[in-house]
Amino acid sequence: MGTMLIKQRVFDIDRWAKWFYQPELDAARREHGLTVAGTFVDAYHDHTVIVVLEAETEEAARTYENSQTLADARERCGAAGFPDGVWLGTKPIVNPYLTAGA
Repeated sequence: MGTMLIKQRVFDIDRWAKWFYQPELDAARREHGLTVAGTFVDAYHDHTVIVVLEAETEEAARTYENSQTLADARERCGAAGFPDGVWLGTKPIVNPYLTAGA
């Protein structure tokens, strides 16, 4: 299990949300082992969204990142070009100050 973060400029937040949350696109994400954990408007750029996805596997997340499904979704959602970044975290860091008995 891992987390995928995507930072994407969009032309219109409402248009983006309308398409991003369509059941068909959600189903496509789930087929790739991804579920939406949260979506946010960037605090510094009001035409930029930050998407947080939970990924079942690194391979599935990378496949979706490079898929035609995602490319088509970006176009329909009103994305302004390619993402500013895509990050995939697969290895959680355990807080060494927490103990099992605490």
